[in-house]
Amino acid sequence: MLCGSRNVILYAYPFGRFLSYRPFKPVETSSASNELGTDFIPQCDDRHLAFRVACTAGKEARKAWIETLRSNETNFPVGLMDLHPDIFAAFPRMDLVYRNLYWQAHYRLVDWRCITSRAELPYRSNRKPWPQKGTGRARHGNRRTHIWLGGAQCKGPRGPESFFSILPRDVRIAGLLSMLSIKHAQDDLHIVDNMQLSSDMERESEELIQLAIETVPDESAEDDPLSAAHKVRSHRLTKVMNNTATYLRQLVDQRKWGPSVLFVTSDTIAPSPEASVEGSLSKLIDTHRSDGLAICLACSSYANHIDAELAPEAIAHHVEAVAPRATHPGRGLTLMPLHGLNVWSLVQHNTVVFSKQCLEQLEHRLLTAMRMVSRDKATKEPSLWSPSVFDRGEFEDDADSIEPATNRHFPEPPESVHWKKITLS
Repeated sequence: MLCGSRNVILYAYPFGRFLSYRPFKPVETSSASNELGTDFIPQCDDRHLAFRVACTAGKEARKAWIETLRSNETNFPVGLMDLHPDIFAAFPRMDLVYRNLYWQAHYRLVDWRCITSRAELPYRSNRKPWPQKGTGRARHGNRRTHIWLGGAQCKGPRGPESFFSILPRDVRIAGLLSMLSIKHAQDDLHIVDNMQLSSDMERESEELIQLAIETVPDESAEDDPLSAAHKVRSHRLTKVMNNTATYLRQLVDQRKWGPSVLFVTSDTIAPSPEASVEGSLSKLIDTHRSDGLAICLACSSYANHIDAELAPEAIAHHVEAVAPRATHPGRGLTLMPLHGLNVWSLVQHNTVVFSKQCLEQLEHRLLTAMRMVSRDKATKEPSLWSPSVFDRGEFEDDADSIEPATNRHFPEPPESVHWKKITLS
């Protein structure tokens, strides 16, 4: 049951007979701080959820407040939306979360250690040091063995050895669902209408990138990095990045989102590699204008300052202070596209923030992956039938005469096309 007005939204919780209201306070109308407009009305987004994957009739749709990043002077939400219960109300499998963390921590490791064998010694001849008999000394064939000083090594690592592996698809999906459900249950998952900051910062960021596009053809010539024009561009870029980073950090601290926040944006189509640099930058601006250009500069500024162990606030006030969040990996403000979302990043960050468009893409992709029964290409067995025939669905009347592909699990051919459709569907 949802009922909304201009200043109040009432929400009936399914697990209790009581109503909870959260006031919507309109932002003060001023030219400096008002980013939502004078006719601001909270919106109840009753969107149609997709069909559930499992038999979860007892699970109700989860609710989440819609917030905005365009004003850091108010913490009141701008709307309410439903979340799919199969994604944000899943049972938390901590064992699968641990498997995802262990896999992400080890699949990039490479053991580069490599011992020197007897055949790889650059010195020492293969001559027998003394005769086999008659000297009273031990028998030796050559001085290349490991028992001699300066000899080769034995029974050691022969790298490089890669620890790369592919975690099963179901385990990866279950770990991601568990972390999303945990973040939502702990009130560490927030949804914003879009990733745009204040209108002034968005305008300055777009002008800065447009200036970079105009100066791209001049980079072929010898441009003096100490010239006045180059210094002006660098100073303007540094100023905008510091302003956006300071604004975003103040907003995060005011809303108590924690020292590390993960902003997840929707996926956009990358420009083709054949396109020119100017055309690629123009397309980049068009695709990221809805997601916000200022937040890209803010998060990149924080990444640079964390590497240098300096906070943007300290740079703005000319104070050489070390940022406390720089002492821990994952601290600060991180901007990530949707296709890069993983369990490790969700665990390392205190809060995760999605845009509405990104959340819809996330639900669609996860539900599609949960409904998919085919296995990964790296782990599945050889197909029963020719992919060119099965993928196109070209089954003629004499389809039973098609010779099946060799498969060690099914040595006998299927009985009919009907058996094949039922088995592979």
